[in-house]
Amino acid sequence: MEKQRRVKSSSKRTAIIFGILFIVIAASVLVYIYSRTFAKSNRLGLPMTKLAFDSIMARALPALIGMSIGGFLIAVMSQAFQTATESRVLTPSMIGFDSVFVGTQTIIVFIFGASSKIFSNAYINYLISAGAMVIISMLMYGMVLRKNKNNLVFLLMFGLVLSGIIRSGSSYLQLIMDANDYMQVQAATAVTINNMNTRIIYLAAPIMAATGLAMILRHRTYDVIALGRVNAKSLGINYDREININLLLIAIGMSITTALIGSLAFLGLLAVNISREIFKTHRHSVLFLGAGLFAVIALVFGQAMVELLQAAVPLTTIIDLLGCSYMFYLILKENKKV
Repeated sequence: MEKQRRVKSSSKRTAIIFGILFIVIAASVLVYIYSRTFAKSNRLGLPMTKLAFDSIMARALPALIGMSIGGFLIAVMSQAFQTATESRVLTPSMIGFDSVFVGTQTIIVFIFGASSKIFSNAYINYLISAGAMVIISMLMYGMVLRKNKNNLVFLLMFGLVLSGIIRSGSSYLQLIMDANDYMQVQAATAVTINNMNTRIIYLAAPIMAATGLAMILRHRTYDVIALGRVNAKSLGINYDREININLLLIAIGMSITTALIGSLAFLGLLAVNISREIFKTHRHSVLFLGAGLFAVIALVFGQAMVELLQAAVPLTTIIDLLGCSYMFYLILKENKKV
């Protein structure tokens, strides 16, 4: 009876927290819309007509969709990656997806030129970039995690070295290419929340949503994987196969989100660990949803505040600063346990 009361109380607490998070998200969306419309018109001293409002929303709505789905997916993937690697201080975006994206854009321009359809066509460019990141990330994850299971130090070192090689090669190609092509590469690789490629959002959003849904539907499998390789196998889970499926989904999701909104290395770290601390559960059905909602709030509300306050520092820099600080805290905390 006492156990049932505790479970009921915990479920009620979880429902209340989720209710609050959904209310905060709704408020964040309204603040974001206000910051892009009425607040901006007030600063410029221009009237906000229906035509102007519709024109602004035509650009703001795709960005809002991209931030919401992208942030949610990054948090879900970070939670799944931490479960697979049994670490609270590692996220898949730290392995070097951004450098692969820069390298892909550089090679495309260097070989075909900035005027080619392969580069200028947003859909072709996006599919090539995402495909390259999927292939490279799967090769890297497969080689490292299959032969060195949960060897986080080796994984980080491998990702760091690979990222350095790709960045060095990209810098060399950019140095010897035409000046106009170089400027085009710089513009294409400066992918952030402020200048995300909204032209491809309706192509990317369904893929991101499908990837996130596939991972959420596997929440019971992640609950078992979190028990460790030996326990998971004893409970009938094909551990290696499930890890490979997990890595494939993460590679697809990270490639798509990186090409769309850039690298948000520490967003997942913050969202996942905040969700763990607040919900205090090992159920991935709760952790996935909680982390995803926290990530959406961080992006939408954060971007709204940046625009309202006309901050010179972009939101990604603020998130990285907070994420780095929190990562140091987690590392020191884990070190004390050893």
